[in-house]
Amino acid sequence: MQFIFRSCLICTSASIEDGRIVANARIFVPAADGSFEDDVHDLCLDENFVDENEALTFVRQRATGWVEEHCVSSM
Repeated sequence: MQFIFRSCLICTSASIEDGRIVANARIFVPAADGSFEDDVHDLCLDENFVDENEALTFVRQRATGWVEEHCVSSM
């Protein structure tokens, strides 16, 4: 799933690794020219998720929280 939050592009996914559901987010912070190529941050969360929906919800919350904390000027 992809979405924009405070000018940052966030891509989330869930996968199975070693029999456990893992949630991932890649956060692209825009450059002055609007491109998303230089400033990329990855989150990988292994939290004993019940299912993929729970994993995606949790990683979305964590990713938006990261943006709120680190990208104050990107509003």
